[in-house]
Amino acid sequence: MPPSSLSIRCFFWAALLMAGAARADWGGSLALQSDARERGISYSDDRPRAQATVAYDGPAGWYGGALLTRMNFYPPRTSSLLQAYAGRVWSLTPELDGEAGLQFSHFDAIRRYDYAEAYVGLLGDRWSARLHASDDYYGTGLHSLYAEWNGHQPLTESLQLFAHAGLLGGWGRGQRDPGGRFRADLRLGAAWRVGLVELQLAGVWASRGGPSTWLPHERRGTVVLGASVAF
Repeated sequence: MPPSSLSIRCFFWAALLMAGAARADWGGSLALQSDARERGISYSDDRPRAQATVAYDGPAGWYGGALLTRMNFYPPRTSSLLQAYAGRVWSLTPELDGEAGLQFSHFDAIRRYDYAEAYVGLLGDRWSARLHASDDYYGTGLHSLYAEWNGHQPLTESLQLFAHAGLLGGWGRGQRDPGGRFRADLRLGAAWRVGLVELQLAGVWASRGGPSTWLPHERRGTVVLGASVAF
C-alpha cells in the first residue's frame, strides 16, 4: 500500500468511527488556503494547499480528532501528514475551563520526522492559551515548548476578528535554526461565516530561530486567504 494511501485510509476510518460513535457529536471541515502555515512557517512552500479535518466531542468533556494534508520539506520532498489528537476539558470556574491532551504527527514519506506533543491549556469565553511540550520535535533531537494565545472578537453575527501569538523554543543537542533558540509567530485577521462556509483573510509573520522543522521559510511574513466548509 502506498504511504499516502495509508494515511488517507486511516483518516477516513477515523471519520467513520466518530460518526458511528455519536452522530450528533462529530463534525469536520474541508479547507483551502493560499499559503498553509503552521506556527508561522509555510508547509506548502508558499503555495495553495488543501486539508481535511474531523472532530469528535464525547461525554464528560472528552474530545478527539484528526487532520490530513500534505507538507513540503527541504531539501525538496513531500509527505502526507496525519495528525491525531485527544484530550479532555473540565470546568475550573463558571467563566474558565482547563484542558489537557496529546497530539501525534505522522509523516508517511519521512517517518523519522514523526513526533508527539502533550499540552495543557486554559479556555475563556473569547480566548484560549496552551502550552505544548515535545521530547523530539520533528525528529530534530530537541526538546521543545510552544506557548500560544488565541482570541477572537465578534463584530456581527457573521463577522469576527481573530488574533494568535506563539513562541517556540528548543533545548538539547539537535538541529536548530541559526536564528537562535526561540521563534515567535503572529497571525491577525478577520473571518466571515455564511452558513457552513467561512472565508478568512489574515496577516501571518514568524521570526527566525527555534528548532528546525525542515521546512522552507524564506518568506517570514505574508497575507493568507482561506476558505472552508463545515459538515
